[in-house]
Amino acid sequence: MEEKRKDFFWTSYVDLMTALFAIVLVLFVLTYYQLNKEKKQIENEKRIKEQEAALLNKVKANLKLFEAEPDIFYFDTTYNRIQLAFQIKFHRGLNYFHINQNDIDSFYQTKYKLDELGKKLKSIIDTFKLQKESDPTMKDISYLMVISGSASRLKGDNEYDNYLLSYQRALSLYYYWKNNLGIDFDSPQYHGIIELQISGVGFGGLGRFNYPYNPNNIIEEEKNQRFIINIAPKIGK
Repeated sequence: MEEKRKDFFWTSYVDLMTALFAIVLVLFVLTYYQLNKEKKQIENEKRIKEQEAALLNKVKANLKLFEAEPDIFYFDTTYNRIQLAFQIKFHRGLNYFHINQNDIDSFYQTKYKLDELGKKLKSIIDTFKLQKESDPTMKDISYLMVISGSASRLKGDNEYDNYLLSYQRALSLYYYWKNNLGIDFDSPQYHGIIELQISGVGFGGLGRFNYPYNPNNIIEEEKNQRFIINIAPKIGK
């Protein structure tokens, strides 16, 4: 009888150890699987962040291209936009928004600058386009390009009318480049790299001259008769 009890004990003990070993083995496998999964996840997140950092550096390097022509335009780091490095002196009045000698003082000097601006912008956009076509990491990059017109705020001006005036100035610049230089930033060949928008900010917007507004400071206020070009990267499919 005693012998049977001993046999039963050892049989139960072996079964218990076998069960514990199986539990430990299962827990080990699950832990190993979980740790391996987390390791792969961390490595994948690291790889994605490295790719994003490399992509961001390339986009920043692209924007540096605008700093190569300081006589034509400069990149405003405060508002992250391109501004002309020269003044556009439109005649006063709602009828003066065309890019021609009847609407702009010192027209031929201004025309030369606007021609150079359009050609340089085209060269940069062409560089963006070629980069997207040849560099797989840039395949999901495109740019929003906004040609924005601005107007001065003089005594007696109407806000609504100045919004229209500033828009007409921006639209006039677009058509000037298209009709006189054959540069059309809204042509199908550029649809894969830039989205063009034409806008007018009237006497609103950021970074205006004569701020805070002084109605008597006409010389500074007239400097707001200008163009602003915003080019912002769009990342994603």
